[in-house]
Amino acid sequence: MQVSDFISRFRLERMDAAAPYLWSDAEIVNYLNEAVNEACIRARLIEDSATTAVCSVTLSEGVGTYTLHPSIQHVDRVVWNGAALDPSDLAREDADDLRWSTRISSPLRYLTNGTNQLTVVPAPNAVAIAADSALHLTVKRIPLVDLDPAVGTGVPEIPAVYHPLLKDWIYRCAYLKQDADTFDEAKALKFEAAFEASFGERPNANTQRRRRERRSHQVRSITF
Repeated sequence: MQVSDFISRFRLERMDAAAPYLWSDAEIVNYLNEAVNEACIRARLIEDSATTAVCSVTLSEGVGTYTLHPSIQHVDRVVWNGAALDPSDLAREDADDLRWSTRISSPLRYLTNGTNQLTVVPAPNAVAIAADSALHLTVKRIPLVDLDPAVGTGVPEIPAVYHPLLKDWIYRCAYLKQDADTFDEAKALKFEAAFEASFGERPNANTQRRRRERRSHQVRSITF
C-alpha cells in the first residue's frame, strides 16, 4: 500500500472524506509512521545485511567497542574475515578472564549491551585489520526514513502483507487526538488491542536483555 492508499482508506473508514477534515493528511501520515515503527519494535519486521551505513562497522586497532547505527534494534549475526563471530555476554567473559577487555588479537566473539554498542572480543590488532577491516552485520532495524505526506507513492518499508494491519495503530492515534470531535479513549484502546493481537506486546528493557542472554548462552566454550 502507498501513502495515498492509507490516506484514502482512513478517510473512507473514519468517515472524514469532506473538508474541513477532522484529521489532516500530515496527521494521518504521522500516525502511519508511528505505526510502522511500533510494528518493527514489537515484531522485528525489517532484516538488513546490505545497507552499508547500517551493517558495516569499520574496525580500529586496539578498539573493542563500537557505536551502532541508531536504527538497529537487534544484531542477529556478526561476520568478520568470512566467519561468524559467537555471541557472548559480560558474565561469560568475566568468568573466563577478567582481563578480557584488554586482549588484542583477532576477534572471536561479540557482545551487545542494549545501548546501541557492540564489543568485539578480543579487540582487533593490526594483523586482524589487515585481514578484514570491517565487521559485517545482519540486523533487525526500524525504518531509516519517515514517509512523507507530500509523496503519495511512498511505501512502508515493512513487508506488504503487514500493511493492512497498520490501520489499527493509525486509528488508535487518531482517536487520541485532543479535540472534542476526535477524542475517544474507548475506541483508541480497542484499536490498540487489535494492533497488539497482530504484532505482539511492546518489549521492555528486561525482555530485550533476556533475549540477548538466551542467545549468548548458546555460544560454544570460550577459548583464546
